Amino acid sequence: MSKKANPPPPVPVRGAQVLLGLALAESALSIFQWLELLTLRAGGTTVCGISERVNCETVWNSPFASTVHELLRIPVAGLGLVWGIVAVALSALYLVWQRNGHTVRPATNGLRLVAAAGVGASLVFGAASASAGALCLTCLGTYVLTIAFALVAWRGLPGPVLPQTGEWGRALQWTGGFAVAAYVALLVPGQQTPKASAALQALAGSPTTDAPGSLAAYLRGLPQPEQQALANALALYRQSSPKPATAPARRLYGPVNAPVKMVEWTDSRCPHCKNLVEALALMKKRLPEGKLSLEARQFPLDSECNTAMARQHTDGSGIRCTAAKAQICLEDAPDYWELREKLFAAQMSLTSPDAVLSVLSSGSVSREQLQACIAKPETTQKLQEDLAYAKQHGVRGTPLVVINGREARAIPSFLYALIMANGDANDPAFQVLPQTQPLQARDQH
Repeated sequence: MSKKANPPPPVPVRGAQVLLGLALAESALSIFQWLELLTLRAGGTTVCGISERVNCETVWNSPFASTVHELLRIPVAGLGLVWGIVAVALSALYLVWQRNGHTVRPATNGLRLVAAAGVGASLVFGAASASAGALCLTCLGTYVLTIAFALVAWRGLPGPVLPQTGEWGRALQWTGGFAVAAYVALLVPGQQTPKASAALQALAGSPTTDAPGSLAAYLRGLPQPEQQALANALALYRQSSPKPATAPARRLYGPVNAPVKMVEWTDSRCPHCKNLVEALALMKKRLPEGKLSLEARQFPLDSECNTAMARQHTDGSGIRCTAAKAQICLEDAPDYWELREKLFAAQMSLTSPDAVLSVLSSGSVSREQLQACIAKPETTQKLQEDLAYAKQHGVRGTPLVVINGREARAIPSFLYALIMANGDANDPAFQVLPQTQPLQARDQH
């Protein structure tokens, strides 16, 4: 009598189930990062902007991330979501085929290809994050999930690790099909997400005259999310009450009688402050002469020289305090504004007080003169004057911007529009903006 052939062992499902869970978790984290990116682009503060070293915002604003967004038309978080969608789809396909008794090899091979792509992308993006000089915790979470996915895909799925002869076609067909579909589906929200340089690009092409309709045309040309952010910022500005200056200006850019009088407080290592300084530098070139008077004051985020900060809020390096006092010492220098912009442009290299002095002594004031001025009691007194002035506006972080006595959100497009409107928050051009969304003043920093 002939023996009956043993039935093939059942196709395991546990590995695919774990992969599905990991893929869903990675997709959820990518969505969260994308939403946080939208918050950042609207001028808000993200939950992972903890310090200058642990700061997702620095990574998301890096040249690498901006280049990826520019070339692919979706942000890096969107690419993570594309990967997550493909991984979810292939895991689900594996489970469906297993239940229906079909071969799971195309899904298995696809999952391993996706895993390899994820590991490769994690290495590239991880290196880019390291080069930005900051640790992105949410990005790190994505890398952990992706690497865990790869380990399960390579060890927890049945069959040979690499596709066999004749298997590449179906594996690439399913994997590529899901990837293209996910990418196309995310193109629209990706293109609507403002880029890191979107505000500066909008300013670069902005109107430079008071021609009728020029401000309205500028506002209409902004991306919809930025229009909404501007409308929200305008509503907060209208609600605030102007407060008188507590101290006379020490150094002004522009005429004293300008219709828009802006005061801004910054910290030398604050990424948002760097963006503001860069935007203001461009505005100076684009704005009609006489519209703006600009005053720069200091608010170093270091308790060693700022009593408004909690005692433990210091890294002991003295970088922020040195930068604040050195900028005060340069207020009479002819190249003050240029040196200040140079300081913020070199923000990532400000790793010591000596580095700060190297940048700020590269102009008309020598290092010896700066060091002598920093040590003077008069310089400390001027810094305390800046801090007391900022406290009047309930400062909660940097940058703090005040226009005509009212606190204003540090969104470049909003600041530019308000200046073009001569500080009039009720200018008819603002009627082109969308309805205001509920916001609280504390969302500003």
